[in-house]
Amino acid sequence: MNRNRRRFLSVFVTLALGLFLAYRISGEVRGIEWSEVSFPYLLLSLFFGVMAFLVYTFVWYLLLSGISEVGFRRLVLLNLMSSYVSMALNSTLGGIVKAKYAMSEWWKSIGVVGLVTTLEILPGAVVAVAFGDYSLLAGLLVLIWALVHEDSLYPLVALPFKLLGKEEWIHDFYLGWKEAKKGRFLEALLVAPFQSFFLALALVMTGRAFGISIPLWKGFVGVTYSTVIGGISGTPGGVGGNELGIMLAIGNVPAGATVAFAYKFLTQYVFALVGVVPFYMLSSGE
Repeated sequence: MNRNRRRFLSVFVTLALGLFLAYRISGEVRGIEWSEVSFPYLLLSLFFGVMAFLVYTFVWYLLLSGISEVGFRRLVLLNLMSSYVSMALNSTLGGIVKAKYAMSEWWKSIGVVGLVTTLEILPGAVVAVAFGDYSLLAGLLVLIWALVHEDSLYPLVALPFKLLGKEEWIHDFYLGWKEAKKGRFLEALLVAPFQSFFLALALVMTGRAFGISIPLWKGFVGVTYSTVIGGISGTPGGVGGNELGIMLAIGNVPAGATVAFAYKFLTQYVFALVGVVPFYMLSSGE
């Protein structure tokens, strides 16, 4: 495909996905009564969302150092593009696209995605168990096991892949996980909780914007619930699953669904809108 045709196809796909994304979001926004919202708190939520995004990107940068020459600025663009593709289509495809540009070997890069995701949900899982939510205890122990000694966990995880004749997939995933841990893993481990912290603060601020008081610890739990349920829901960008996770964490409060959507819009969906630019740049080969 020559450069002009590739550019045209990129513009067409970008516009099609952009219109679809705008349609999805507009339906949600129409249900919000903005006259009753305290906008300064929403601005604070957006600020904390940006901070969380930068921390997330920095964690990627730390884990990829030594195994990839992707710079921080490039990772910012890749994460914006991934947000866009994830929101317009689905999270899995967003991860695939990001992996294609971040590393040369796809399954290894997905191993890095797995490690980053583990660091993302770990703080909330710890807080949830500390406050008596033992439904996450088993998952928390498995995550800690994977972080501390993935070698002993690998045979159990690899077993179903062996039975399916696809052991090379999980083996490459395992190698990507291992290589990322050989980089600046300790620094990433120390920095990663700040992502959850900023996101929890964003949820607290969003609640205040709607006159609802949400404890900070529930914000941490909401981050984990949203990430896990949104990731397994299979909907574009985790829409629906993300909000459900937030609502489960904060409990039955007035305007809970509105708070959940506004929070996710300011901390996740807004980056999908910005991501249209790097999507076009990277897909057209620039």
